[in-house]
Amino acid sequence: MPVVKSLSEFNRNQSAVIKELHETRQPMYLTRNGSAALVVMDAEAFDREISYRASACANEMRVYNSLMRGYADVIDGNVVNAATAEQQILAAKGWA
Repeated sequence: MPVVKSLSEFNRNQSAVIKELHETRQPMYLTRNGSAALVVMDAEAFDREISYRASACANEMRVYNSLMRGYADVIDGNVVNAATAEQQILAAKGWA
C-alpha cells in the first residue's frame, strides 16, 4: 500500500518525511486538495529503480532480437525437423 501524505504535511515536516523516504526506500504520494499531485522518492532508491528498468529493457531486447533471428531463419528456409535438430544438439554436446 503506497504511503500518502498531504503537501502541507510535507512542507511542515520535510526533515521527517525525507528521513522516512530514505528509510523505507518506497515512493510517497503527495496530495493537494485530496488528489494526488506528486510522487517523491529517495534518490538512491530511484536510481536503483531506473537501473533495474534499464536492465529489464535490455533483456527484453535480447529476447526480441533472438526471436527475430529465428523468424528470419524460418522465412529464409533455414530450418530442420525436430528429429534432425535433436541429433545435431546431441552431437554438438558430445552425447550422441
